[in-house]
Amino acid sequence: MIQKIFQNKILTFVFVLVVYLLIHFTNNYLTEFLYLLPGAHLVHIPSGFKLLFVLIAGWIGALGIGVAALIAALLYSFPGQYVLGLELAVVNGVAPFLAIRLLVQHFSMNENLIGISSKQLLVLGLVFSFLNSGLNQAVLYWNEVHQNFFDGIVVMFIGDITGAYIVFLLLKLLSKKLVKVDESETG
Repeated sequence: MIQKIFQNKILTFVFVLVVYLLIHFTNNYLTEFLYLLPGAHLVHIPSGFKLLFVLIAGWIGALGIGVAALIAALLYSFPGQYVLGLELAVVNGVAPFLAIRLLVQHFSMNENLIGISSKQLLVLGLVFSFLNSGLNQAVLYWNEVHQNFFDGIVVMFIGDITGAYIVFLLLKLLSKKLVKVDESETG
């Protein structure tokens, strides 16, 4: 079923939008106490899914993440601040897409993820976390949401890197489980 969704661009967009929003709102509800600065959690699992969805769905995933970020900003984080919401939407869609493009061009990462190494995943997580936290905090600082740019980057970077590696770890565990199930069915 998931494979059919990702074969259709509109279904892919809707899937990424809805699933990301659900993950985002669930994370915010469960980790409200880790929300230290505007736009910055100490643990932000949606960041890992943001990167994953763009890895899987490319620019359609980035567009879905951007629209989801706009909705989240206007409904939850910054109600009524339309320009700020739009700026955050753009950087939230662009950051994972740009991180992936940089790794494909400069670190020989395969665009379709075939043969991706642990080192490439590590570098991807770091590059994404740096871009995502830097761009988001620049927007928040520029719009005077908070005055300490450096603190915002540090907290958000920790949350982004934690979220990315939690998602990578879950995927690794899930893939091992699926391989075991597949081997037991064929063996």
